[in-house]
Amino acid sequence: MRIRIDGTPEEIEQAAHIFGPSCGPIKITKKRDGGNFGYLEVDECQKIICLDCETTGLDPTEDEILSLSIVDWDGNVLLDRRYKPERKTEWPDAQRVNGISPRAVTKCRDIWADSTEICQIIGEADEIIGYNVGFDLEFLDAVRIAPYNFGRKPRVTDTMYEFAKLQGDWDSYHEEYKWYKLTEAAQIAKYKWTDKAHGSLADALACLAVQKYVDAEWRRLRGPEGIQRLYPNFRY
Repeated sequence: MRIRIDGTPEEIEQAAHIFGPSCGPIKITKKRDGGNFGYLEVDECQKIICLDCETTGLDPTEDEILSLSIVDWDGNVLLDRRYKPERKTEWPDAQRVNGISPRAVTKCRDIWADSTEICQIIGEADEIIGYNVGFDLEFLDAVRIAPYNFGRKPRVTDTMYEFAKLQGDWDSYHEEYKWYKLTEAAQIAKYKWTDKAHGSLADALACLAVQKYVDAEWRRLRGPEGIQRLYPNFRY
């Protein structure tokens, strides 16, 4: 099914989320009057993945990935592995958060050994979800694993931003929505953790649950009539 929506790129993106996993990549076109319209391809066969990384620090040019987990829309684990850094030998600050010690990854392989498998999983995705997903993608890009390296452009969804937008708490000082930690978002979404927070698999599953909560809340708050009021030019 093909759907046309008129509005700003952000409004079109938000409308796409109302359709959940069935919505494919968005094609946005500029109108002569300067506005935008977008066509959404709604297909029940879309492949959506949610990923999370744990790292030795915050700088993708200096730090390295310690663990990577990827799950599909149904929560099935596609990848869940730890990796031994090539350069870093210790990371005390990160270790206090993620609990991964140098000794814990001594016998692990480096991420390059799994690059083909990771590239295949990411390369086949129609949408990539993550909490502050830009952080994870920057680290993957540093080892030449990125969603745009495969001749296609999947939709990238930052659940942290989507959740902040749903809550609607505006930070006038920073002139943006107030950010919520994943643990805070998961609590509001009434998610029950499968494991301790700050592990890549536990965080990926929590992020997935928060994104489903966000999608469900937009559908509940807007509904068919609400969508029509928000997007008057919405038509099937």
